[in-house]
Amino acid sequence: MSIKNINIRLRSEIKIGLGLLNELQDELDSSSLYLGRMLVLYDKNLEDSDYFIKILSKLKEKNPGYFFQELSLMGEPSYELLEELLEKLPMGDFDSIISFGGGSLMDVGKGIALLSTNPEKPKDLKGFPTNLNNPLPHITVPSILGSGSEASFNAVFVDEEEGRKLGINSVNNFPYLVLVDPNLTLSAPISSVISSSLDSMVHCVDSFGSQKSNSFTRMFSIEGFRNIWHFLNNCDLKDPESRIYLAKSSIMGIYALMNSGDGPTNGFAYYFGVKDKIPHGLAGGMFLKDVMMWNYRSGYKDYADLLIDTNLNLDMFFDSFNDLHTKLSLPRLTEYGYLAQDCKKLSHEVSTALTGSFSGNPILFDQKSTKWVLDQQFKE
Repeated sequence: MSIKNINIRLRSEIKIGLGLLNELQDELDSSSLYLGRMLVLYDKNLEDSDYFIKILSKLKEKNPGYFFQELSLMGEPSYELLEELLEKLPMGDFDSIISFGGGSLMDVGKGIALLSTNPEKPKDLKGFPTNLNNPLPHITVPSILGSGSEASFNAVFVDEEEGRKLGINSVNNFPYLVLVDPNLTLSAPISSVISSSLDSMVHCVDSFGSQKSNSFTRMFSIEGFRNIWHFLNNCDLKDPESRIYLAKSSIMGIYALMNSGDGPTNGFAYYFGVKDKIPHGLAGGMFLKDVMMWNYRSGYKDYADLLIDTNLNLDMFFDSFNDLHTKLSLPRLTEYGYLAQDCKKLSHEVSTALTGSFSGNPILFDQKSTKWVLDQQFKE
């Protein structure tokens, strides 16, 4: 029996709890690292949250030397925006950074923290740079849960000139501390909560089936999937205590994905998400069940390990997944102007563009597989 080498990257300290941010100052004061003068980045949308305003007011009162910068982000940030902020902010004055917001804002925080100690143009660090200095200590505080950006070393940035999304992806980007308080997520629209929840589910399933998965990553994939399945099927999505399930799934899913790899569902999500401006998690949720179904019908039975209820078989599970589609009112490609006769052409375009994601699937996933998954979008 051959045993694969296992390499796991887990670096951040993570704390999850309801009302955790009420003790934010204590967390900062007890830090083992020198935080000094802090740059506080926050999403302007959080100004609609009474809970956040209270936290922000306390932070300003206790720390008059901190620098507070609000950001209004529409979509994913660009390298150009990052460069503009680095020129605008007095970067030499900061010893640490804290980011309150969604994935895009936290990615900006990662980029600023890294470039503060690596004085390059943001595009010079495009892709997967190596041999970098450690960034400024960075604390992430997510205002929406699911993508796992709060605990990830990936940071997504768009090149506006090339129209491409690459990012600055370095293991140096791992936040020093992750503070997850579901109370901060309550101002997010429920549509965003559903989309981000589906994003987490895709991370868990794609990483579970990845050819690069191992016994450690599968532990995260399984536990993450069970948490998100329970949240979406059995919980009040607006209940802050229930969002603990989503918080755990978000982090477990991204840890599994970072240490294994993605698969076809994430590929579909990127293709149609970019092309038709569908929120990334929602786009993944549209295709996840059918990618799993194709694999199952083609002989892949390991998904049974994901199930919470061991009395269920996979056929019953897929019936439950259909019910979840209905409950969440997930759209189909028909709602974006596609017709059934488009599937043949689409299958060629999608399978050609996404060979990287498709190659991570546990079994062969080719144009035939792609067409079958696309065909399901047009069946009642």
